Order: sequence, then structure tokens, then C-alpha cells
Amino acid sequence: MPSAAINGTALHYDERGAGKPVLFLHGTGAHSPAAWERCIEALPPGRRLITYDRRGFGRSGESLAKGLRDHVEDAAALLQKLGAAPAAIVTQSGGAVIALRLAIERPDLVDALVMAEPAYQVALHPSASLTGAMTTALYKWFLRRDAEGAALHYYRWATRYETGGNAFDGYPEEWRRAGIEHSRASLREVLQLVPPRPRARAVRNLSCPVTLVVGDIGEPVFRRTTGRVQRLLPAAQVERVAETSHLISTDQPQAFAAIVAKALGFEGTVEGAQSEHTASPA
Repeated sequence: MPSAAINGTALHYDERGAGKPVLFLHGTGAHSPAAWERCIEALPPGRRLITYDRRGFGRSGESLAKGLRDHVEDAAALLQKLGAAPAAIVTQSGGAVIALRLAIERPDLVDALVMAEPAYQVALHPSASLTGAMTTALYKWFLRRDAEGAALHYYRWATRYETGGNAFDGYPEEWRRAGIEHSRASLREVLQLVPPRPRARAVRNLSCPVTLVVGDIGEPVFRRTTGRVQRLLPAAQVERVAETSHLISTDQPQAFAAIVAKALGFEGTVEGAQSEHTASPA
């Protein structure tokens, strides 16, 4: 996996294929192989696919981001360094907040967004589940000095199924170990996502095509945040994927790949994948 010197750190990235560029931007606590590998393997050829580990995560874990702006600037610099702008951005969860800011601040770099359950303005969607998860995670992190335990609790909550259990415990050991290794980056980013930015007015002014993807049995707060984005962007296409937690691209990679292929105009189809168009994720 090559690396690029970006804004004072080394960002490890991978790319395959040729054609119009697509940048995959992983969410909080994830890293590129876990977030995207199975989805990318299912995509038809014909596009230049770029993945990278964000600052503080996975192989790019040497330095931590001071705030979400670092991630926005990193993504912009990487696209420019690789000569990959404008690009479609495929993203999920906390990564979608970064993608929104990138599209708002640098519209010259982004020509489409595909966002799975964006964790947008989560603080404006309180619930007993969210409050309990955050209280326990902060207690473990600040009072018990147990960042790994705090991150593990958060991961299990964020990927829980309403039907019982969670997705995280079923991931390959390598993925789970990577998540634990960048616990501090994950926890810092959870707090960085609390301020309600970008502002609603800025989101409403987005002009690029947007596709929103929502699951049906994951943590409900993320369905509500997705609904918030949809109300701000009524022209957005909305796709629903069955039997999935919050991390749709990992739970249902073929279904997610089919949505990406459809939204971005890939030639060819993804076999064995179905999604349901819907207008009401919340």
C-alpha cells in the first residue's frame, strides 16, 4: 500500500482500475480494508477506485487529527496530489460529515456523493440508546483510563442490530484488532462530530448529485440523521438495504456495490444484489 506525504503526515492509499475517479472515505473507527474491500471487489470495472486510511486510522495512524478540518484538508490534498479531481466520494457514517464539508468547501473537487447513514448532527437526535452509549464510553475513557474498552463499547453500540447482537463482534479478527489499535482516534472523532457542522444552510446549497443509503435494523439514530440530510436535500436519491447494521458496506457489500454502481453510472451490474428505493429513511 503506497503512501503520500499530505499535510505533515503519511496517508496510506490504494488505487485500482482506470477511468473517472471514485474516492472511498471510511467512517469513524473503520479503515480501508474493513470498510470497502468486499464492496470494491463486487463493483464492475471501468472506474479508477481510490481508498485510503484517514489520519489516525489503520496504516495512517502515526498522527491524530486535531479536528475534522484536518480530514477535509487531507482528502482535498490527496485528490489533488493523485490528479484525481473531480471525484465521486463514496462514504459512510462520520466520513460522510467530512465528505459534506469537502463538497461544500471545495466543490471543484467533488462531482457526486454516495453516503451511507451519514452521522450528521447526531447531537440533535438524542435517544436513550445514544446517551447510554456515550456515557459509558466517556466513563471508560476519562475515568477508567481505558480507551480500548471505551472504543469497543462504542463500536458494539454503533453496529448493533435491533434484532439482537452487533456486527462488530462478527468481523474478522484483523479488522477488530485494527479498530482497537486506533481507539484514541475513534474516540476523539466521536467528540469532534458533536458540533452541528456543516450548517444546514450550507448543506442545502450543495449542487452535486447525492445518493443516501440507509439500513433497516441498525441503530435508529443513524436513520434519523439520514432523514435529516434527506430533508435538507430533497432531490437526493435514497436507497434502503435490508438486514444491515449501520455499516452497510461491510454488512451487505454486494447490495451497497449495486447502489454505488447505479448512482455513479458504472457499466455493468453487480450480481446477486438488490436494494429498495425509498423516500423515507427516518
